[in-house]
Amino acid sequence: MLTKLKQLLNQDRTRIRQFTHGEYIEKVIMEHKDTFNLSPVFVETGCGISTISLNKCAEVLNAQAFSLDYNREKSDELKSRVGDKVRNIQFIIGDSLTTLPLITKEHQIDFLFLDSAASAMHTFREFQICESALGTGACLLIDNAALPNEKDVLSPVRKGKILVPYLLASPYWEVFPEPKAGDSMIFSILHDTPDYFDPAYEDPEFIDNWRDNFDKSLT
Repeated sequence: MLTKLKQLLNQDRTRIRQFTHGEYIEKVIMEHKDTFNLSPVFVETGCGISTISLNKCAEVLNAQAFSLDYNREKSDELKSRVGDKVRNIQFIIGDSLTTLPLITKEHQIDFLFLDSAASAMHTFREFQICESALGTGACLLIDNAALPNEKDVLSPVRKGKILVPYLLASPYWEVFPEPKAGDSMIFSILHDTPDYFDPAYEDPEFIDNWRDNFDKSLT
């Protein structure tokens, strides 16, 4: 039987078309809106053109939307250029590892878009902060991310190098690769049943034969 990872890598790619960041954000939010809370909360790390789409969805769904960015000049420029197109967004300036806890302390998150520092560990730490605030039906989108061994990508996909294997090995997160969206993206949705565990999955770079070594130490 094919593992979950092999099934995803071997899926029919002829149907995949390229989406911009904003197009794909709107697509996944509107397709999964029925799984959100009555007063949904959307969070993104790293503001940009995608923030316009987050604003649009927040307006349609009456959601509270936060955009976190380390660079105040970047967020100020975005607001000055697009004006009302981000009027529903609450901008928070600072390191996301410091500002995310301010949100998770007060809110459950229905949609989380991770697209800040070009760092696998930073992205994983952002997710760790938010994980307890993500309930059943919550959606996670990671930019610059792809399945392990995926070759058809649009960027170095470094942001997902730690988080994507974590999601693949989880029994509750269902993973959907979208290598032609944004700068290559991974979308995932959280379920309440442990039907998505892949016991055969482990990134080959991290296999260390620990059990064999453990058994030998007992003899």
